[in-house]
Amino acid sequence: MKIVLYLHMHQPWRLARFRFLDLGSGRSYFDNERNLGIFRGIADRCYLPTLERLTNAARQDSGFRVSLSITGTFLEQARAAAPEVLDRVRELYRTGQVALVAETYYHSLAFLVPPPELHEEVEMHRAMLRSEFGAAPKVLRMTELAYSDDLARFAEAERFQGMLAEGWEGVLKGEPSTMRYCAAPAPTVRLLLRHYPLSDDVGFRFSSTGWNEYPLTAEKYAGWLAATPGEVVGLFMDFETFGEHHSARTGILEFLSALPGKVRQYPHLGWATVDEAIQGPPHAPLSVPYTMTWADQNRDLGAWLGNDLQRSAFEAAKKVGVAVRRTGNLVLLTDWRKLLTSDHFYYMYVGGHGADQGVHEYFSSYDSPYDAYANYMNALTDLRRRALHELGVPVLQ
Repeated sequence: MKIVLYLHMHQPWRLARFRFLDLGSGRSYFDNERNLGIFRGIADRCYLPTLERLTNAARQDSGFRVSLSITGTFLEQARAAAPEVLDRVRELYRTGQVALVAETYYHSLAFLVPPPELHEEVEMHRAMLRSEFGAAPKVLRMTELAYSDDLARFAEAERFQGMLAEGWEGVLKGEPSTMRYCAAPAPTVRLLLRHYPLSDDVGFRFSSTGWNEYPLTAEKYAGWLAATPGEVVGLFMDFETFGEHHSARTGILEFLSALPGKVRQYPHLGWATVDEAIQGPPHAPLSVPYTMTWADQNRDLGAWLGNDLQRSAFEAAKKVGVAVRRTGNLVLLTDWRKLLTSDHFYYMYVGGHGADQGVHEYFSSYDSPYDAYANYMNALTDLRRRALHELGVPVLQ
């Protein structure tokens, strides 16, 4: 059994307070000072200590492997706020025991926007990985692990060898998530699936004192991995799991440091990067006719497009994008792409309950989803006005 530890590194460009009265003011839509301050704090609590532990694990154990995805918005903020984070990523990558995963540069909903946006964002991300780390990714992931048959066809056209997806029972139909699959409409694309119970045991439940398995030790967790049947077990989670979502005082960093040693006690367990894990024949073809994600209990697009606020904002963003592209203005296009980042729509989530609602509220700094919507629409309206002005089209007041 190969363990595929995949960690996702992302921070959005959060919006500043942008009021209706700010239309036409020339103010930035993004609160750069606040964004960089947040990044510096997370770097100290999470990115730097976790990267240090991963690098130590790679140096101490030649069999240890980890895979990372790093969004363009993360890299931009790291450059400005904590460049030492990128130095640590490079140091880890130079061990030769790391794979970097391709995705959309802006962690956006580009896969739901008409071409060529998705292609361009993935190409931007590939170019970033090449210039920053000298990496040529073989595996693609979409924002929030979005996957469908259509996205598999896109990956095949872009010459990726594999994609990451959620190991959800609704599409597996009794088949295990711990096998290597191929995309039914694109057989050259191998699929690695997230084992969501084992991933969520660390990502969500680790510090829950009400959990019947609390406390989770590396020894216990390695035992669970050893007892899991199959060929590949995908432990996919946010990088911020280690030190941010679960603070250092919970023992999460010590858990991460101890895990490789506990895994070594089981001869049939080993580690693999995503690039290594996609090698070999597939267990079976897998068809996913609709878009599946790793978000919320329904594993669909509801986290971003599940209510009228979200759908209204997204449809408006698509229309503004048409005007922005017509201008050929890179400044406007960059602002639009930052507004296409999925987090903005995530903050507009309404009507959830239980764990889903709590997760959305944890990530949002707005007083309410309606506040998030109003602020976003003001910024988008301003961008539309700028684009129309550039095109020489009169703007109705």
